Amino acid sequence: MKNLFILTLFIAISLFLIACNNATPPDQVSQTQQPYANDQITDEALPEDSEPWAKDNFDLQRIGPLLERSRSPEEFERYLNEDDGINNLDFNGDGYADYISVDEFGDEGYDGQRGLSLYSRFGPDLIQEIASIFLYRDQPNYPGARVLVYGNEQIYGDNQYYETNWLDRSLQIANVLFSDRDDYYRSPYYYDNYPSYYDVYEVVETPVYRTRIERLYPEPVFVFTSSPQYIDRIKIKSPNNGLHLGQIYAKMAKPTKEQREFREKNPGKPAKAAKPERGNNGERGGDRPGKSGNAPGRSDESPGQMKKQAAENPVRGNPGGPPKADKPNDKPQGGKPNDKPQKAEKGGGQGKGQGQGKGKGKP
Repeated sequence: MKNLFILTLFIAISLFLIACNNATPPDQVSQTQQPYANDQITDEALPEDSEPWAKDNFDLQRIGPLLERSRSPEEFERYLNEDDGINNLDFNGDGYADYISVDEFGDEGYDGQRGLSLYSRFGPDLIQEIASIFLYRDQPNYPGARVLVYGNEQIYGDNQYYETNWLDRSLQIANVLFSDRDDYYRSPYYYDNYPSYYDVYEVVETPVYRTRIERLYPEPVFVFTSSPQYIDRIKIKSPNNGLHLGQIYAKMAKPTKEQREFREKNPGKPAKAAKPERGNNGERGGDRPGKSGNAPGRSDESPGQMKKQAAENPVRGNPGGPPKADKPNDKPQGGKPNDKPQKAEKGGGQGKGQGQGKGKGKP
């Protein structure tokens, strides 16, 4: 009987000690649980840094394969605007990808240098430059070129360069750009005036875009550098150098004062717009990218007229939207069909866009 009492007492003491070891003081519970409570962030209180950056929705490093297989600037423009592809930019916040236009430039007394300007255009002088691609040849007999991609600082920040050396490779687009001819490609396409092959498509969340682009092009051919080797030899300038929109909903790395103030006054994004039609008045464009001798972003209107028009129609996505630019004229003054575009004009001083900052044109 005595042994049974001792055994019962031993079990009771053991259970008591176990219970004491597992117990947690109230202050320790508070210290453990409080961090998790503070880390909970609701959709209504997301920090500004959680907004997607414009630079993360158009991967400059991965445009190499598109350039590599393009036979002309027109074809390169087509590849840039394929849905489920490389372009997920949405400057005006309407929920649809912005069309990327391409202008060819160069031949300003520098025979070994050619370039392509990438930009989005929303009206006659509503242009946001995205990037410039420079092709450089040390000697004229090379089949390819050194390629340098420069991202617009407003979108990508300072010194965003990507480069590769394709001098010894046969590069079809380089052969076209360096060929002796009288015509330069200037895209006639822009918002609400699309080619027949282009379908307006919705943008996706940035993580979805990143997954898509890394699956399509797992090994980029362009290498990032903040100090490109041949930058001091590049003398040509993009015709859209410095042109920008003042009203952009997308988050920019280095916005202008006008762009920053607009975002502060217009937090978030506007209500999703109706899907834009393809081509002017819903009509389809041509069977392939067209050519135009008139550089986008240039206008015959006076600065006063353009300023007034900018005030009335600031950007796509706002009520009214921008006016449609005149459809490029495919015929010369004589009225006879002409399949060759006019030669791109050289020169041109500074131009002011509607809702844009100042930008120098072709020197």
